[in-house]
Amino acid sequence: MDEEAMEAMRYIMRSQAAFAGMEVLTYCFMANHFHIFVRLDPKETEHLDDAGLVARFRALYGGTRCASLGLDADDLEVILKNDGESAEGIRRRLKARMGDVSVFMREVKTRFTLWYNGERGTVGTFWAERFRSVIVEADTEAQRMVAAYIDLNPVRAGLVEDAGDYGFSGFGEACAGGSAARRGIARIEGRKTWSTKWHERYRARLCSRMGPGMRPPRRDDQRHSGKAKGEDRQGAVVSERSRLLSKIRAFSEGWVVGSVAWVERCCAANGWLGFRRGRKAKPVLEDGGPEFVKVAVALKRH
Repeated sequence: MDEEAMEAMRYIMRSQAAFAGMEVLTYCFMANHFHIFVRLDPKETEHLDDAGLVARFRALYGGTRCASLGLDADDLEVILKNDGESAEGIRRRLKARMGDVSVFMREVKTRFTLWYNGERGTVGTFWAERFRSVIVEADTEAQRMVAAYIDLNPVRAGLVEDAGDYGFSGFGEACAGGSAARRGIARIEGRKTWSTKWHERYRARLCSRMGPGMRPPRRDDQRHSGKAKGEDRQGAVVSERSRLLSKIRAFSEGWVVGSVAWVERCCAANGWLGFRRGRKAKPVLEDGGPEFVKVAVALKRH
């Protein structure tokens, strides 16, 4: 994606999230992939009234017509007010598209592909692979760690030195004054409203300086053979930021991330494969830092 495409992707993501009832905590768009970190309550749409349904429809379609229903927001409002069998069917169809990560991602990718093909005169599917998802325990250090990992993508790729200088991430948008992105940063820090204090707290996680003689570990150098845990080859303690600049598979390849107790409850409740075989949650970080865990179970979220 180039910058024009990323701008279009951001608009599509925001409007689709508003329709689906999801809160975007942060995101990062790169040239050949993207990350979106959302917060959702799958049961929230059960209590959505008609006014809320019309508002969400308008957030996605504006004044245009939804091709599959042949309606614009004004038409929808009239039909729902009149009630009847057709109104109930429309309610079910619209609510079925909300509160579901798989549907959200499918519609984001489809809408972007339609935009791209229309603008560039191309045909076919833009994205080559299906998405992978991770379930993260809400309002915890794990949530902040995963968000920071996402916002550090452009630093990891060598595009910028400061994550705040990259315009197509949640943190970069927040630094530029974006209100929606700032609300996401506040939620990452466990707050309902944005403030400079919590913004700077999150920035410190992303931009903390490494100690003398330290360097970000390479992807193939995450385990330091022959060295004490948490040390690089010069013997310096590896900072949290330098760990986040490494590839952490648990944050991007369909696992569960959170406290040990929470992850084990999730797996036990759902009967996921790894736990049926008696496997236990394992730490993501191995240097005595905050307790993050990963589970060797691929979540079928597609």
